Amino acid sequence: MDTQKLEKIIISEEEISQRIDELAAQLNKDFKDKEVIMVSILKSSLYFMADLSRKLKFPIRLDFLELNHYADEDNSGVIRVTRDLEFSISGKNVLIIENIIRTGLTHSYLLKNLGARNPKSINICTLLHISDNKLLDLPVQYTGFEIEDKFVVGYGLDYKEQYRNLSYIAEYKENPQSKN
Repeated sequence: MDTQKLEKIIISEEEISQRIDELAAQLNKDFKDKEVIMVSILKSSLYFMADLSRKLKFPIRLDFLELNHYADEDNSGVIRVTRDLEFSISGKNVLIIENIIRTGLTHSYLLKNLGARNPKSINICTLLHISDNKLLDLPVQYTGFEIEDKFVVGYGLDYKEQYRNLSYIAEYKENPQSKN
């Protein structure tokens, strides 16, 4: 892993840990005595979900979704579920755990897809939110950090499957998303 390709650390390991403690405290208050199915969007949110779930004091089940994005002719992209949930969420409280929300398109798809399964409630908890890049205005109930629209890696976020295991979040020097 070439850390020389990292511009700078934007959120330290300590800042992540402190914010997870704060998010967990809020979730513990909001979901006291309720069972929740936490849905991690693989692979990026795995680290966040693991750290957050260990701090929760209410009953939880962990489940996972994996999505693939396919480009189409007009470059709007098509989202397809490649790994679906194991548990039924009908009548259950669902907490979507995500590492980053950029445009809101993926999460709009998720809300429609999961909403069709008749859950009792759906909430979104994201570690990072890029609010100045959103195309859709979605309800995000729990946000760790608002960040500028930069390509970031670490703490589950990758570039070509590298950098996920960094304990911090860093800006990548070259933005691969700007090379369309």
